Amino acid sequence: MSDMKDMLEWFSKRTSGVVQKGSRSHGLIVLDTVVELEKALKAMSDGDKQTALKCLDRVILNEREADRIEDSLCREIVEGSLKSQEREDLLHLIKKTDKISDKANEAGLYTQLIIETETEVPKYLWDAAKQTASELVLSVRLLVMAFENMGKNKEEVKRHIGSINDQERLVDQMDYANFRRILLSDMDHKGILLMRGLTESLEKAADACNSCAETLAVLIIARGT
Repeated sequence: MSDMKDMLEWFSKRTSGVVQKGSRSHGLIVLDTVVELEKALKAMSDGDKQTALKCLDRVILNEREADRIEDSLCREIVEGSLKSQEREDLLHLIKKTDKISDKANEAGLYTQLIIETETEVPKYLWDAAKQTASELVLSVRLLVMAFENMGKNKEEVKRHIGSINDQERLVDQMDYANFRRILLSDMDHKGILLMRGLTESLEKAADACNSCAETLAVLIIARGT
């Protein structure tokens, strides 16, 4: 058995063990973060700021939990029996995954600033942001499914990687369209700045998800495991 296959099986067992003990895996916590962000943007589209704020509180809590799990996983990887290159690869994967929740939280903070400053944002822009968030949720779901198949079914992982790549291209297109809508809107400079920050954070979260997929491709495809 190759060192890389040892690493993939270790990661798979580690994830399974966490789930069996009743704790969420890092990927699932990141998914929770983006799901709550999507709910917040939907609430903003519906004009329900109080519900949006409650969702944003959960975004922050989930992002902090993702950081905690990241720290725990990194310690276990460093203290484990893997060789240096395998440790480095896994650490990069964990950190890239955590960046998704970081950027989702950043989008949430822009949303909160819009609420706190009472900035007027047209409904169609909230609708567009919510739709982008929905595509981000799908990307992260695909990433979680790829994680679950690591060390078990390489073909499924490859299929999910391809789907994540497609999602990233779609989100890029949506981001350009959203940027154009923002610039052509009648919002003031404050609204343009905050809304662009929000949509750009969504796009960066999708980029981070795609970066995770590329790392997985290196792990299971380029190295022939």
